[in-house]
Formats: sequence, C-alpha cells, structure tokens
Amino acid sequence: MPMLPTSRRGSIMVEFTLCAIPLLFVVISLFWMSLGMWEYHTLAEAVNETARYAALHGADCAGQTCSTTVEQIANTLAGRAAGIPPGQLNVTLTSAAQDYTCNPLSNCQSNSSAWPSLAGNTAVTDASGGTDISISATCQFTSPILMWVPKYGTVQFASVTLGANSTQAVMY
Repeated sequence: MPMLPTSRRGSIMVEFTLCAIPLLFVVISLFWMSLGMWEYHTLAEAVNETARYAALHGADCAGQTCSTTVEQIANTLAGRAAGIPPGQLNVTLTSAAQDYTCNPLSNCQSNSSAWPSLAGNTAVTDASGGTDISISATCQFTSPILMWVPKYGTVQFASVTLGANSTQAVMY
C-alpha cells in the first residue's frame, strides 16, 4: 500500500473533526428541540382534554353526583400530562364565578371544592353559547441548547416557559 505524502498525513483527522463537531451539535440540538416540542404538545393536549372534561361535567351538575371538583380536574390534568411532573405545572382554572390557582398543580390534587361552581354554571341553551370555562397551564422546559446562546451565559442551562390555554363552553 502506498504511503501518503508527508504533507497529507493527519488531514483526514482534521477533516473529520471539522465535520463531526458541528454534526454532533446538530444531533444533540435536534434531540432537545424534539423533546421540547413533545413537552409543549403534551401540555397543550392535556389542557385541552381537561377543559373538555370540565365542560362536560359543568352545568347543572354542581352539588350532584355528576359534578366535578378541583381535585378531579387536577388529577385529570396530571394524568393526561404524561412525562410532566405535577410539581412543575402551574395551573389556573377560570370560570364566571370562581377562579383557582394551583402553583404547582400538586397543591390542588386534594382540593374537594366543586368547580365550576353552581353560581357560574349555565349550559349552552341557544346559539349564543353557555358559560365559558378556561384552563391555563405553564411549565419550565430546561434545555442545554440555550447555554450556547450568548444571551444566556455559558455554564447554566437556561429554561423556557411553555404555556397552554383552553377555553370551552359548558355543555350540560
């Protein structure tokens, strides 16, 4: 096998290094961006499904067996937000009569108050719609990608706040 000229030795290693470092950065960034998008989608879907659950158990149910509580709403959201710990979710439940703030969500997983309450609990009766309820949630997503952005610094992992909101009309 012929030898490479002396001036060409080591060039393969240099070329590999020049290509591998950016490629490795792209692969790691792709992983973390995918994880962030998955967490955002999970949060948005969980909030939407929980708002739908609350809307279907809303009007004319408060005080009866079909009513729902803040605890049931919190547990429904925690169950649907797979992979996001309830201790990292900050949630606001909003209705015409009463609002609840759960910072973090785990604080509301033992609250037996009815929500939406009977006072602000009217169903859709005509084309104008019924009472709206709203559920908002936020969580912190921490990613090492941002440590390479000059604004965030070089040592710390920075976090981004992901948020989701769903408003539904009370149906029954």
